[in-house]
Amino acid sequence: MIRKIIVSIVFLLTTVIFSETERALVPLKRGPSSDVLYFDFGETAPTSYLTVERLQEPKLEDLKLGFLEPTPGYYNGPDGGEVYQWAKNHYQWKRADGSVYTEWANGTFKLDFPTGIGFISAPIACNGCLPTLVWNYPDLTKITKYWISNRKEYDYIHQKPLNFENYLLVSETKFGKPKLEFANYIFYGSEKWTEYLRVFGDSFKLKPFFQFMKSEFQLENRGKIPVLLFDKYEDIKEYIGADIPGGSEEGGFGGRDSISLCCGEKMPQSSGNPEFDADALRRVHFGVFYHEAVHNLEQISCLKIQSETGKIPSADISDPWFEEGLANYVEAKFYERKRFHIYNDAEKLIRENKVPKTFKSLLDVKFKDLIPYSIGPLLVKHIHETYGKEAIVSYQKETCLGTAPALALQNATGVSPDQILKDSLQRFEKEKDSVLRDGKKLQLAGYTIMNTKFPAEYSSFLEKGFSLPESALEVKSYTQLPSLQKTFLASVDSFSEKLEGDFLGPNGSYFYLWKKGNYRWYGESWEANVFPGNQILYRGSNFTLIEWEDGKKQYISPKGDSVIFFNLESKSYKDAEGKPVTP
Repeated sequence: MIRKIIVSIVFLLTTVIFSETERALVPLKRGPSSDVLYFDFGETAPTSYLTVERLQEPKLEDLKLGFLEPTPGYYNGPDGGEVYQWAKNHYQWKRADGSVYTEWANGTFKLDFPTGIGFISAPIACNGCLPTLVWNYPDLTKITKYWISNRKEYDYIHQKPLNFENYLLVSETKFGKPKLEFANYIFYGSEKWTEYLRVFGDSFKLKPFFQFMKSEFQLENRGKIPVLLFDKYEDIKEYIGADIPGGSEEGGFGGRDSISLCCGEKMPQSSGNPEFDADALRRVHFGVFYHEAVHNLEQISCLKIQSETGKIPSADISDPWFEEGLANYVEAKFYERKRFHIYNDAEKLIRENKVPKTFKSLLDVKFKDLIPYSIGPLLVKHIHETYGKEAIVSYQKETCLGTAPALALQNATGVSPDQILKDSLQRFEKEKDSVLRDGKKLQLAGYTIMNTKFPAEYSSFLEKGFSLPESALEVKSYTQLPSLQKTFLASVDSFSEKLEGDFLGPNGSYFYLWKKGNYRWYGESWEANVFPGNQILYRGSNFTLIEWEDGKKQYISPKGDSVIFFNLESKSYKDAEGKPVTP
């Protein structure tokens, strides 16, 4: 019995040794005498473009083995490591340094190390595109090198989705050194953005914005957020590979790994006049940044959801009404001017009968007539205020994982999408008048308040108005008529001949300046026009006052009769038909 066991063991050992010696040697395809290359990707992921450029990047030709035939089985690698081939161009090589190289027939290959560090190269299906490369690290951080087809170049992305991190590693050779670091936003741009960045921190309500997005919608970004500032629309269009609605003025693009803004050539530049410069910056549409920041947060959070669940849809869900609707809804929360534009644009679309009647048609129109930017916020507002933040979170999560928008909305609210659309529009009809009635106030929110030369007199006018008799024939003395020059002259020296546009006035009034220097004060039922030379024409609800630069005054009463004072003593009267009369 013992002899039989010994014989059996000897037989098995002989078989194993014979099997090992029978394995064919597979050389490197680039040549039997070529050296085996070994790689070191570092212990942690690079965090800058400078360091990521130094990452070793294996090529298929560096690692590919040169099999003579696609016979499945075990082989010996060029370094003595075990190789197993399943089929042609599909095999695994356990290398001498402990790394494992695996190749697939479609050109994908990976290199894994026992430490948890690894590298993957995967081809992408587009004409002329280069493969996607990924370096993996034990702390679940990744460096992904994406081929950007419209630019025909690579981007490096630092990724740790489970920690809400996904950001572009910016080439300072291309974009320059950072111009501003504000929390986790890092701005890159030319000198044309200097004034914009100088006041950005005062204009963007960072902490309340982040708190609102996290508490209401569970959206956040804990990584760096590069903000690329482009001077010309053509440059940003070329960079992102698409047109941007409103991009030629102050548009932008909120991507998953960065935010892009335009246009530096339209941004205010320092003039040396502090008052003029401050006003110019107040006119900048800082609300664009909220809009694009929402897009960035939503995509980062979606990436985290997909990473947690392991579910990545084969195609992105197209629901512009939600993407742009959420962004504009939030922008309007933090930037008053946007609220007016949403309601004004929605009212116009409804009046022109361009609003889709069903949820399906809302999806089908996509970006036609910019419908998602005005109708979308109405839906998001209605859902948020009626069904709560949980409904928004549910919809965003389900569509992120590939659920169709109609089903996701039904699941989130328990109401049919068509009914949601109908209810949102009905709510708008009830609310629009109060918003549009305050349209001027909302449009000019944050604008410069124009100063009068005589603040006390102007404030008195706003409080009391002008007290005048019903008939001009009752006016007996020059001093009975108010001094328009003491009331309406404004301090326009900093703006005259440089700017034409709206200003706010004190205490709820408004002001408009023409470039030639003439201007208008106005309210709900009155206006005062000041012409060159300080001739002033005031129109009340039913009467008119005129004062010339030489002090001459005229009053046209509600009855239509008038009096004109040529000076303190000389005057003349006319009746409603313009005929001279004597009181």
